[in-house]
Amino acid sequence: MLLDNKTKTEDNDHFKVFEFIKNYTESGGLDLVTGFFSVNALALMNDDINQAEKFRLILGNLMQDEAQLNKVIDLLNGNNSIKGTLSLSSAAYKAVEFLQQEKVLVKSIQRNFCHAKTYIYNDKDSRKNFHIIGSSNLTDAGLGIKESSNIELNTASTGDNNDYKELKKWFRQQWDNVALDKYELPDKTKVEVKQHIIELIKNLFKEYTPYDLYYKVLYELFKDDLLELSGDAEFKREIAHLEETIIYKTLFSYQQKGAISLIKMLQKFNGAILADAVGLGKIWTALAVMKYFEIKGYTVVLFCPKKLRINWEQYQSHSGSRFEKDEIEYYVRNHTDFQDERLSNNYPDFPLSKLQRKQKLLLVIDESHNLRNDKSSRYKFFVDNVLMPEKTLRDVKVLHLSATPINNKLMDIRNQFKLMTKGQDNGFKETDFEIDRLENIFKTAQKDFNEWSDKEDRKIADFISMLPQKFEKLTDALIVARIV
Repeated sequence: MLLDNKTKTEDNDHFKVFEFIKNYTESGGLDLVTGFFSVNALALMNDDINQAEKFRLILGNLMQDEAQLNKVIDLLNGNNSIKGTLSLSSAAYKAVEFLQQEKVLVKSIQRNFCHAKTYIYNDKDSRKNFHIIGSSNLTDAGLGIKESSNIELNTASTGDNNDYKELKKWFRQQWDNVALDKYELPDKTKVEVKQHIIELIKNLFKEYTPYDLYYKVLYELFKDDLLELSGDAEFKREIAHLEETIIYKTLFSYQQKGAISLIKMLQKFNGAILADAVGLGKIWTALAVMKYFEIKGYTVVLFCPKKLRINWEQYQSHSGSRFEKDEIEYYVRNHTDFQDERLSNNYPDFPLSKLQRKQKLLLVIDESHNLRNDKSSRYKFFVDNVLMPEKTLRDVKVLHLSATPINNKLMDIRNQFKLMTKGQDNGFKETDFEIDRLENIFKTAQKDFNEWSDKEDRKIADFISMLPQKFEKLTDALIVARIV
């Protein structure tokens, strides 16, 4: 008999796998092997076929990590609707109730991937025996308890024929010699497979506080960054060196987090903007970032308005600052040096020619809004003589510092983004942002802003919803900004 969960014939009343199991299972024992399972499937076993005196379940290699198992038991239900999500908790209760019974035994195949799917029923009356073998996992789609586009095909047979006997022998070999009843957690402790699954399913009907939900939302928003951080052993070692510095220990928690975010942005995209409000300590946050890249072997050069030069020189190595033991090495140059021969004549110890030969540079621009005009002579000088776009192999990173990165129009900040790509308007084309031209998306965003600002009942949320998606993605990924 063929079971495909879709085709009903005159001689096949039970064309769905679950209907067959439900109608033919009595008080005997049911053995099954599956690669995946769903909470609903376990709940239905509790409701409709719990009359069997014994269950033995062999599960595939689902438990390499808890995140993967959570995905399997939750999402394989294949119903992500609000109704389906709300009913999942009720199904989870029943699934746990089913598994907690002493007559339910569970093992898993952990060394190899399990492609096998089979259901074997053993009754005292051998005429009532049956087996199903084919493509159907112990899931909603596999059992046919919900509509699915999956193409399933299984053969089912009753009685004690040779195929049944060979399948029972095969299952016994898997149960005794291959499947394991304990699972090793990441901390190397071992737990019962069945109990491990029960605890994970219990999470589906756990009650969470608003505080928990808030952190869950934050985690989902920044999950990729967190996973990248946690999985990068080299970065952990490098950050460990920074964490031992006086400058880092002096920072407030929000400044430390800001510094780490900026470091990741600079590593991945070669640029970032620190746009904290006045009074939130941009200088110290930037010093921590600068120290990190100095440890990494970068030459660090700080460009600032001439009147702010003293603010930065006081923290240089050998200046007797509170961070003297950190030996923060960096050069200080003025914005007014972006002309003529000033970067050479005014600094014989480290002239422009020497800077240009450096292959690893971190350039920090304080009050970066002063470089908002890409047509100005200073902007062009900086691009042509410092960034030097023709030298494609140079590793140049640019950190902007400004409490007011936008002066009158969005193009102001667009031109600061351009400096992160050595002045190239298409510099983000081959990145995750996939932006062909910065000018285009910023013109669109400016147009959206103009339309929104003309409305009398304008709301910030309405403006945000109007912005191009790539604009949001770019600014979210490369700007750290906190307000008081």
